[in-house]
Amino acid sequence: MLIRILIAASLLLLLWVLLSGHMDILLLGLGLGSCLFVAWLVHRLALTDRNFNTMKLSFNLPRFLPWFFLEVFRSNLNVSWKILHPKLPISPNKSIVSTAHLNDTAKTTYANCITLTPGTYTLNTDDESIEVHSLTTEIAESLQQGEMKKRISALQNWPGTS
Repeated sequence: MLIRILIAASLLLLLWVLLSGHMDILLLGLGLGSCLFVAWLVHRLALTDRNFNTMKLSFNLPRFLPWFFLEVFRSNLNVSWKILHPKLPISPNKSIVSTAHLNDTAKTTYANCITLTPGTYTLNTDDESIEVHSLTTEIAESLQQGEMKKRISALQNWPGTS
């Protein structure tokens, strides 16, 4: 138990140092204390399973992330163009996207990716679908084509997920 808490705290501290760049003794000490507290709290709340299966990654993740970042970039350009266009060519709508054959982790990832993509927002989820608000009908139609679902479906084969 103590080893797991120390490993998690070390990883959190490493991430914190890499992102913040602060190397002062006081800040490092406070960061270490915060990381130890968070790691202990996560352990006490049982947010991870005993074998750290939730931390394993799929080999498909390196193929998914560049594709997803490119889609976010394209969506940013598309939404910016529509907003700045004098005629404001938007047609807001709601649609339902199927999540059949996805496990809970993949459904959550799918809903979060939809929300992170500009021009779309996840409104509601249930066992078999996600309700999505989109800025245009073209965006809704591209979601219905299922490219994102197919790529996230490839990620659901993470070790330890069911």
